[in-house]
Amino acid sequence: MDQIFIQIASYRDVELPLTIRSALDAAKYPERLTFGICWQYDERTFLDLDEFVNNPRIKISQTYYENSRGCCWARNQTNLLYDGERYTLQIDAHTRFAQNWDERYIAMLNSIDSNKPIISTYPAPFEYIEGVEFKQKKHGMQRLILNRVLRNLTTVFKSEIVEDTSKPAPSKFIAAGQIFAHGNFCQEVEYDPEHYYSGEEIALSARAYTHGYDAYCPNEDLIWHLYKHSMPTHDADHHQNQHPQAIDRLHDLFIGDHTNLGKYGLGSIRTLADFEEYTEINFANALNRQPIPCHFKQTVQLDMSTIKSRKAYDYMIFSLKDINGKELYRVDLYGDDIPTVEAPYIDIHEELEDQPVTYMLWPHTQNEGYLKQFHEVL
Repeated sequence: MDQIFIQIASYRDVELPLTIRSALDAAKYPERLTFGICWQYDERTFLDLDEFVNNPRIKISQTYYENSRGCCWARNQTNLLYDGERYTLQIDAHTRFAQNWDERYIAMLNSIDSNKPIISTYPAPFEYIEGVEFKQKKHGMQRLILNRVLRNLTTVFKSEIVEDTSKPAPSKFIAAGQIFAHGNFCQEVEYDPEHYYSGEEIALSARAYTHGYDAYCPNEDLIWHLYKHSMPTHDADHHQNQHPQAIDRLHDLFIGDHTNLGKYGLGSIRTLADFEEYTEINFANALNRQPIPCHFKQTVQLDMSTIKSRKAYDYMIFSLKDINGKELYRVDLYGDDIPTVEAPYIDIHEELEDQPVTYMLWPHTQNEGYLKQFHEVL
């Protein structure tokens, strides 16, 4: 039977029961679905799974959120609940499903000419508008591409539109919020519980590739993700997190001796050099990168789509940052100098100690203080 093992790591997420119901309601064969859930609950959500706890097809590893060790640890907990199902789907706890998604994922995976295919990309977005769910249907099919590699060997990804949607398109990287593969992927490339979110996808991509897996982005949207939400996150709750330890493990994986990581190291089907050639990444060069001074003369066009009119702010900070997020240039903008939708430009003419790759806008109001920062690639 074509069972699908659905893996969900949920952290204080009120959307979790809605996600489970969406998967069941939209499936063509709901009786073939099993779930492995790492439920990191709090006082607000501790009753949310009452309707599912006696369902034998829904396995739950539960822990109070203060005892959580982060997203990769939680995904490892879901891996451990795998019980031989033919397929697996990894998603986040705030996801919605297309009709007959189960049959369509299987057909899509089986259409790929690979012994070890993976379907993965950032899911299309859905949002609530006046309490009603709206799925973005004109998102376009997108795959992950590399934005930059930081000196600590974590990576920043972005996405690009794939024009040919007649079949799944090859992809160099895996997105953690949507992974559909044969079920033994859970055991062969088991999540490293000591990683943290900032190194999650590059580590998983390299480990899957060296185990012989080939990643593809889907050629149709089968799930949607709630990107705009105010739910709590692990890194905000746990100020003393695993990030330094996770960075050490990335160094072992990409620069040192990956066999120190045991089953969480690289595979033996392909080499790290093969992965670097395929992805055009040189981890040693990234680790040893030196600043490149530049004369930066440019009119920066800003994305003002989510920023209010200048009357809403008493000032705004604009800065340029290097590949590692270090601030290279800053200016505080007041009054008529604050950019608007009609005039979304800032002219820069400066000597900088390194090449900037991103800019930041940080609005401030007299009543609320500093608001959300907006980061964009130059």
